[in-house]
Amino acid sequence: MRRAAGWILIAHAFAHSFAGMRSWSSESKWSAAAWTVAAVGYLFAGLGLLRMPGARRPWRVALLAATFASMHLLVWYRPPWTGIGLTVDLILFVAILGVWQPRIDAEIAALDAAGMSVVHHPRWTVASWMLGGLVLGYTALVLVMRPVSLQWGTTADDRVASLPGDDVFPEEPTYRIDHAITIHAPVAAVWPWLVQLGQDRGGFYSYDWLERAFGARIQNADRIHSEWQHRQVDDTVFATQRSYFGGLGWRVEVFEPGRVIGLENWGTFVLQPIDATTTRLIVRTRGASPPSVLGFALAPINVFIFEPAHFIMERGMLRGIRARAEGARS
Repeated sequence: MRRAAGWILIAHAFAHSFAGMRSWSSESKWSAAAWTVAAVGYLFAGLGLLRMPGARRPWRVALLAATFASMHLLVWYRPPWTGIGLTVDLILFVAILGVWQPRIDAEIAALDAAGMSVVHHPRWTVASWMLGGLVLGYTALVLVMRPVSLQWGTTADDRVASLPGDDVFPEEPTYRIDHAITIHAPVAAVWPWLVQLGQDRGGFYSYDWLERAFGARIQNADRIHSEWQHRQVDDTVFATQRSYFGGLGWRVEVFEPGRVIGLENWGTFVLQPIDATTTRLIVRTRGASPPSVLGFALAPINVFIFEPAHFIMERGMLRGIRARAEGARS
């Protein structure tokens, strides 16, 4: 019973990925905090029931905090999802701290009496605890840093400003990412680097060694190529070579020379002149999808794998464009 309850709580922790992604789109700090407490709290409580050192005794407190945080988070949802989520939270809370707790306490007491409170565990058990601790730390880090990674370089005004290409976004997005950087070079010096993005062109100015490690033959350009200075709507900005799953990439859906490039399923890249020698490069991503079983299942992968990787690579790209545009001016 103890192990079953522990794994149920761990699964419930990662099930919050879907709810947190959508409720956080309101940019509510309370919502982001509630999501973090709920997910980390359920994970901590689950690991505690699996007897991970450091989490064995305070697991009840973690479960209580996670339940209340989760209930707050679900208030941001519309019916019937609010009712379903609250029902699941309450059922788990009552079942584990009420119905199942006597059996859980008896099993823990038996283990302690056998001298297995700290030592005398198989190596695989100790290794699993270490892995659990790493997962707990990584989960907490991602959720705490997520508001920063989704809004890196932007201001509140940047995130609500009307930008070219906004008309291709859904009216009520369920997720959003905003990144920006200030470049000490005029728009005319930045645009040539932006327009030659692509695996078959100038690369993405990020960590091309990492892209090559995953099989994409990408080499970042360090100069402007005149033959790569032309794009048009419906072109494809390739992410990989054509022999790699047929050539992954993004369709150009917005294109205004010297101003904006919009890539389907990625976002819009907008150049805003600050003055004659300074440019603001903003990358805006918006998307919406109705709740689905597939979306629910893939949400943890999106939150804990795709989003951190996307942030690292896109931040590297923006800094790479800045370095090249500014370097060309020096």
